[in-house]
Amino acid sequence: MDTTRYVLGVMLIVGLPPAIVFWLLVHPLAGFWRKAGPLITYSVLAVACSLLGVLIFRFRWELLGSDLGTNPALICCGVVLYAASAWISVLTKRKLTLRAFVGLPEISQPRPGDVLLQEGVFGVIRHPRYLSVIVGTAGFSMFVNYFGGYLMVLGSALALFLVIFFEERELAIRFGSAYEAYRSRVPAMVPRFSRASRPTD
Repeated sequence: MDTTRYVLGVMLIVGLPPAIVFWLLVHPLAGFWRKAGPLITYSVLAVACSLLGVLIFRFRWELLGSDLGTNPALICCGVVLYAASAWISVLTKRKLTLRAFVGLPEISQPRPGDVLLQEGVFGVIRHPRYLSVIVGTAGFSMFVNYFGGYLMVLGSALALFLVIFFEERELAIRFGSAYEAYRSRVPAMVPRFSRASRPTD
């Protein structure tokens, strides 16, 4: 169990920051990336995120910090949170195209077929994917139970709110008043379970 927790802990601290940094580089610089094109964009970002992952792996022991031990209660809580994260992720992928999932609309020239997602889970919260990441990594860190894992999740959650700020600014530019109306109607992360806000398939 200790070895399993360690391996999963390394996966957490090595995999999470580069994924978030990817979006932190995409959204604020969306205009620049559109001019550069998807091939250059993905090439540059892949190199940058890979180098970050290698650097984190180099200091994995220091970043993981103290091993807080195997805790059955935390493991149970972690499994519940991870299952909730998986459920949110499934609902999200039902409505999110592969093109949108990998960020192509943000780094490509606008296309007539690009539409603002407002159905399904996106009619309940604006950022289900980020909510899924926060809930899932919180559950993951409970299973791992390393001090550094909790710090990594906390820092990543704060970074995701910065991602949301830049993403919403970019979406407001792309969709204008339609996005402003959507943002005023649908909460960012905490759903309102009223009849009008229930998702439809």
